[in-house]
Amino acid sequence: MTPERWRIIDAILKAALAWEPAERTAFVADACGGDADLRREVASLLAAHDEADEFLELPAVETLGAVTRRAPLIERLSEALAGRYAIEREIGQGGMATVYRARDLRHDRRVAIKVLREELARVVGADRFLAEIRVTASLQHPHILPLFDSGGDGDLLWYVMPYVEGETLRDRLTRDGRLGADEAVRIAREMADALEHAHAHGVVHRDVKPENVLLQGGHALVADFGVALALEHAGGERLTRTGIAIGTPQYMAPEQAAGERAIDGRADVYALGAVLREMLAGGSRVATRSQPGARPRPEVRPSLDAAVERALATRPDDRFPSAAAFATALALPDESPDTRADGVGSASPRVRMVTARAAIYTAVLALVVGLAGGWALARSSLMQPWPAAAPAESPSPDRSLSQSPAESDGAVLTVVDRTGREQRVIAANRPWTPRISPDGRRVAYGAFGEGRNTSDVWVMDLSSGATQRVTNDGDDSNDPQWSPDGRTLAYSAGAPGGKDVLMRRLEGKASMLASRRGTQWPSDWLRDGSALLVTDESGSTGRDIIVQPANGSAARAYAATPASETAARISPDGRWVAYTSNESGRDEVYLDAYPQPGKRVTVSLGGGVHPVWRGDGRELYYWTDDALTAVQIGSSWGGAPPSVGARTVLFRTPYAGGPNTMYDASPDGQRFVIVRDP
Repeated sequence: MTPERWRIIDAILKAALAWEPAERTAFVADACGGDADLRREVASLLAAHDEADEFLELPAVETLGAVTRRAPLIERLSEALAGRYAIEREIGQGGMATVYRARDLRHDRRVAIKVLREELARVVGADRFLAEIRVTASLQHPHILPLFDSGGDGDLLWYVMPYVEGETLRDRLTRDGRLGADEAVRIAREMADALEHAHAHGVVHRDVKPENVLLQGGHALVADFGVALALEHAGGERLTRTGIAIGTPQYMAPEQAAGERAIDGRADVYALGAVLREMLAGGSRVATRSQPGARPRPEVRPSLDAAVERALATRPDDRFPSAAAFATALALPDESPDTRADGVGSASPRVRMVTARAAIYTAVLALVVGLAGGWALARSSLMQPWPAAAPAESPSPDRSLSQSPAESDGAVLTVVDRTGREQRVIAANRPWTPRISPDGRRVAYGAFGEGRNTSDVWVMDLSSGATQRVTNDGDDSNDPQWSPDGRTLAYSAGAPGGKDVLMRRLEGKASMLASRRGTQWPSDWLRDGSALLVTDESGSTGRDIIVQPANGSAARAYAATPASETAARISPDGRWVAYTSNESGRDEVYLDAYPQPGKRVTVSLGGGVHPVWRGDGRELYYWTDDALTAVQIGSSWGGAPPSVGARTVLFRTPYAGGPNTMYDASPDGQRFVIVRDP
């Protein structure tokens, strides 16, 4: 019998012993497949084990025969990666992998290579694991440690990351015990930004813990994104049967610990709450308040303590709905008894109003001293405080937003919650196509400036009320769309006979992205930033949806039929496009595959326009007869379209519908910015 045969027997034997005796026979039959000899050999050893419990205290390969000892792992890894990476030394071990420092010979850079435990690699399988982990390689974010490379060779499964000169958060906590509140919050918010980015791309980490956070220059880099999910998907039930757990118990959300399959980003919110609790209090099992009834550390403000407790709620629905909402709550000051840590409205209306007023007073003083005409500009300032919230009311699908007399001359740009309650009015002349930034903190929109008969693109900070004019060139710029990293805006601008598509950094110069006959306007960026979905009406049969590469190369058609297709929005995982079409004789919202359509399903019932995704892809919004409807979107399996679930009317208000989408949703689906008809 060969050594390899013994290793297979040993792996199946150990896995079988993790099952109850009555279930072992079925497991062995499944694990051995059609190899009858293998099944008999394992069954014989199981029978021997039942007669002598101590039989398997040593590995089977050591107990049952003399087998040639394998070379050390570092030697086999060096041989497998010869010519590509030079292995230098082992730098760490964990429950699932060993980490080596190495040099990337092709690029002359130092890297870290993680090698999965061999028994884990055997169960998972190279092809399936490597196929799954490729999904995470596209994540690009300042606080995510990127994935450089991956591969397999027999029982070796490995992946390559940058080698970071620094320490892990676990090293820091081991040395210092706990961190100051301000530093802990800063690190937690950086981690939350990374998690929010991953969640928007359909990736849930599932193993957030201090060991997976590297500190480089004091800033957080979250590592191993998607590795736990890749292991779970690739290994399936076989992985469960080995007894190898995915996740770390003290940071694991209750639903994840219970083995539920429908895990979403709120599991990562729980883990982040546990990490922050440990940073504040020291010790992963210690609450922010060290003992029941004890006083918290003086520098841990009540709102911070409340935010941590909410993140650690047992029920997912009781936690923050997203990592971005958790990050927002961590920044709330304790300046008012009305301050809430709910991640929905940020600071209380009183705090927001004081902040906005202070900004306005400062601007007025500067204008009076240094600029002529300051009084007029101050009176027409776009920086408006959030209005005080109305008394809480029970949500009602039929409730309409109120309209003040001052808003009766034109469309109004307003921010509302899920019940339609107004939270802020953004002063804008003839507003158009508002878009909330990927981090949920800013809104870009088109509007006419004072004394201008063309539109410009503007950006407002939703916390401070500060407004930036992005374009100022008389080109009738509009239809802004945020790039996935929130640093660039694509937009439409007037051209002879129509409109072109341009793009610019917020502080940079504009560059032409696409110019063609007729009118075109962007409707969404692809999640990897490589291209935009654009509505094009240069054809003779109506409006079409095209895909315009961000490098300016030629566009391709996505949906081009005799009907009109508009307002395309890509799903957070980049696999599905929701859009409006009048192919049936009236506008309806459809969902189809990307990059190639052909699996279309109808989302709306009885008419609908302008779909917008929630950041996790599990909810889609659209308008029907001035009613904003939310529809639940299920999972997609085997390439089939996602299921379309229950539809719920959130609220009603006069909606300024047009050829492009005139509203947007925050990543967590808790706020909407809407162009409302007078």
